[in-house]
Amino acid sequence: MCLRLGGLSVGDFRKVLMKTGLVLVVLGHVSFIAAALLHGTVLRYVAAPNDAVALQYCVVDILSVTSAIVVITSGISVIVLSRYLPSIPLRWTVFSSSVACALLSLTCALGLLASIAMTFATQGRALLAACTFGGPERLALAPDCPFDPTRIYSSSLCLWGISLLFCVAESVFAVRSAQLAYQVLELRPWLGKSSHRMGPHLENWGNSLLPQDKRENTEAQRTQLSQMQESPEPVEDPDLPSRTSSGPMTL
Repeated sequence: MCLRLGGLSVGDFRKVLMKTGLVLVVLGHVSFIAAALLHGTVLRYVAAPNDAVALQYCVVDILSVTSAIVVITSGISVIVLSRYLPSIPLRWTVFSSSVACALLSLTCALGLLASIAMTFATQGRALLAACTFGGPERLALAPDCPFDPTRIYSSSLCLWGISLLFCVAESVFAVRSAQLAYQVLELRPWLGKSSHRMGPHLENWGNSLLPQDKRENTEAQRTQLSQMQESPEPVEDPDLPSRTSSGPMTL
């Protein structure tokens, strides 16, 4: 019998989970590298608690690093779930981590979008706060900065754009992971109860992982139990002849 989960066979469902987890792990690592490059090349020079714009840049970068770590953790849990699909605690772990990952990635994307818009609006003045000159129009005349001021503007925008794309991709695949975990958990909150259409399939799939002798014993016990439920033996009451022979019953 071909067991099916959400329109897919169990083998195909495990492959989809595995691929989704691998994509999340890769996206998380690349996003972490982009956030680390942004901090190492730009933000470590402009971190100033008294500057609201620079502080917003640093907060968004920290949020990007945190989101990348959560994405990597969620991807690993999805990969583990593809191997141990019958584990109910692992299903809930994947579902909760995927939802948190999607929300965090979406928040990170909004923060990066705000940073890009703020940089365009201020013409990158917060990025050049560590320099001694007044504006970006004097870059070639007095480049007295701890970094190369001619590239910090374009480098920041490029890294923010890359991080924004990866955060959007992370949120999409996190939603996909939550959807897969939702199917395995059989949740139907709008009806107030769960759907049990997939429960026997998961149970049979879990039994298929057992050794041959244990699987045969389990199937034999299940068959015997079903036969006992279908044809129960009549139970004779020893007091029934005495009650019937004592006389007619009066109402």
